Order: sequence, then C-alpha cells, then structure tokens
Amino acid sequence: MKPKTQHVHGSKIDKTSHPIWKYRLAENFVYRMPTRMSTPVIFVSHSGYTIGEWRGFVLTIFSGYMLDGASGWPDHEIAMPGFLLHDFGYQLAQILTRKEWDRAMFDVQEAVSYRWRHIVYAGVRLGGWKAYGQRDYVEIISV
Repeated sequence: MKPKTQHVHGSKIDKTSHPIWKYRLAENFVYRMPTRMSTPVIFVSHSGYTIGEWRGFVLTIFSGYMLDGASGWPDHEIAMPGFLLHDFGYQLAQILTRKEWDRAMFDVQEAVSYRWRHIVYAGVRLGGWKAYGQRDYVEIISV
C-alpha cells in the first residue's frame, strides 16, 4: 500500500568537475519508499564505498554519492531529488522494477510541485529501458 505522503530529507546536491558525474550528494538523502524491505540491505560500490542502505520503508543514500542528473533535460534544482532517487534506483535494477523506480521519481517531484514531472515521467517510461540496470557497479549486501 502506497503511503499517503512522501517524506524527502537531505536533498542538497552540489555540482562537480568530474568528467562523467555532474553532481555529488552533499548530505544524506532519506526517502520513505512505498515498498518495505523485509531484510535490511547495504549498497556498496565496486570501489568499496558504502553508498546507501534500505531498512524497512526507509532508503538512505549517503553523502558523496555521484550522479549524472537528467539526460536531455534541464537540471532544475527542485527536480534533482527525484533525479537522484531515479539514478540510484536504475543502478539497483534487481531491487524494484523500472516502473516502480520511475514512479518513485514522479512521487518525489510531485511532492515538491515540479511542474514538468508528467513530461519527465513520460520520457523515462518511453526511453528508460536504455539505462535501466546498465551500470553494474553496486553490490547489494543483506544484513
């Protein structure tokens, strides 16, 4: 059952000079997911950094996580928390379906009244299959 309100905390994202990743999460990002994780999991990058965890309904993406933002879409500051969640989710393809990650992004953008959310959502539903699960550098560890 989907929660009536979505809670988003810690959406401060800074620009970087990295050649691939345009943004770096400056503080932890905490989001109440619509799906409960029965066994807590920790997400570790292949370079050994713990980048997040999911306990119960709470997904936390740790500060320092890097993302590329929207592809072919202006990076509006108000929309970045949704793009952050979406990028993270697409790397964890085996945790939720593509549609569930797309919907989570839409819900975050709806919570902040991002006016282009319907267009962005339609875009990821149409073309997201190209990126879903393509970046295999996150290891999932059950705790």
